[in-house]
Amino acid sequence: MKKSIILALALAVPAMAGDGKAPVTVVDVPAIVPAPAAPGAFGVEVGAVYTSALNDVVEGVDGVNTWGVDVTGVYELTPNWATTLRVGWATGSDDLTPVEELEVNTVNIMAGIRYSAPITESLTWYAGGEIGVGYVNYTDTFYGEEDDFEDWGFAYGVETGLQYAVTPCLYLYSALHYSGNFAEPEIADGYDTKSHSGWGVRMGLGGKF
Repeated sequence: MKKSIILALALAVPAMAGDGKAPVTVVDVPAIVPAPAAPGAFGVEVGAVYTSALNDVVEGVDGVNTWGVDVTGVYELTPNWATTLRVGWATGSDDLTPVEELEVNTVNIMAGIRYSAPITESLTWYAGGEIGVGYVNYTDTFYGEEDDFEDWGFAYGVETGLQYAVTPCLYLYSALHYSGNFAEPEIADGYDTKSHSGWGVRMGLGGKF
């Protein structure tokens, strides 16, 4: 027992010599930085829409161009294919005569499919189509008196565009679209309206979560 105590003291004395502190070795440990979270399969797009009417409202009355906004939910099925659900609203007005004005309000609710393919690391091309239901409301103002006419109908749309990735989860988009709406409010006896259709542009901001 005494021999063990003497041996332990003998080993401890050199370590306590000099400034009385045992040498300390400092080892640099690299900091662990978590990787940025990968974008999920679900996304949302919010944008502005302009549509130039191609057909007359009624015989001899030009169609009304509209401005609006829409919100589109996007769910990625594969890296290239996704489903979409879009809700959009648009409005426009035009003077039919010096004393008569026609205002148009539309609402579309459509589900669709979309295909996308990368062009560069930041730029992606896409194309898609949608079908659903559409609502059209006409407000005809004649000498200050208003009359409202409304109807629901089948709606559809196709588009192609580009997405530019600002971050892994945020992107800007711009698209050329063609849309149609078969709602035909009856303005007056003998003056049934025609279905709406037109070319336009969509642009806005999208995010993936």
